[in-house]
Amino acid sequence: MKYSKSLFPENDICYVCGRHGTEIHHVFFGPYRSKSEKWGLKVRLCRTHHESIPYGVHGGNRELDLRLKKDAQARFEQKYGHGKFMQEFNRNYLE
Repeated sequence: MKYSKSLFPENDICYVCGRHGTEIHHVFFGPYRSKSEKWGLKVRLCRTHHESIPYGVHGGNRELDLRLKKDAQARFEQKYGHGKFMQEFNRNYLE
């Protein structure tokens, strides 16, 4: 099976606010980071939405982190199906 390079836009615009000057964020990180890479589940985020406290996903913004995971799951399932998502990521974020 050929994998998508990215299921999200690949421009230099923050997925959240539209600012230019972004960093790549792997939506599923930790033990699932390599799967985010494999399946194209990465988004471009400005520094504020990527790292800063309290707005960034790595700065404790759990609401944004969950939103990105839900968006990623929905995009993945449109292309590969729910069963494949569960097989790869072992959790349903859309419930």
